[in-house]
Amino acid sequence: MIYLTMIVAISSACLTYFLSLHLEKGPTLASAIVTLSSGLLLPYFFTEGTTLALVATAASYAAMVSGAKFPKLIEMAGVGAICGLVFSLTQDVFIGVGGRLGSIAAISGLSWLGLKQIIDKFKKQNQVTIDVLQK
Repeated sequence: MIYLTMIVAISSACLTYFLSLHLEKGPTLASAIVTLSSGLLLPYFFTEGTTLALVATAASYAAMVSGAKFPKLIEMAGVGAICGLVFSLTQDVFIGVGGRLGSIAAISGLSWLGLKQIIDKFKKQNQVTIDVLQK
């Protein structure tokens, strides 16, 4: 189930991002299209389709972001992967809690931004080390 969850999360986030920014449909309409289509199609094709539709919804919320913060589609794939992972880890934890999917989406986006900052910081430190060693 975890593999299917990850596939649905990544593809839903990327599709929402693509519809929103590249086809200029806006984040609300793009998320609505992905959420509605996943809610109608996934339960029809998979036995755990209702859960997969929730994953797709959370990932589409995560993709309702600014193109300035997430300029590349590959970054949205990373956010979708984090979203799928967080959803899987918290599936039995936040039952009945309002705002669960939005919270998962926010955690995913903020985690990706944090990872980007950590990676950029290490790149800068390594560049300084390389520059010093070359002198």
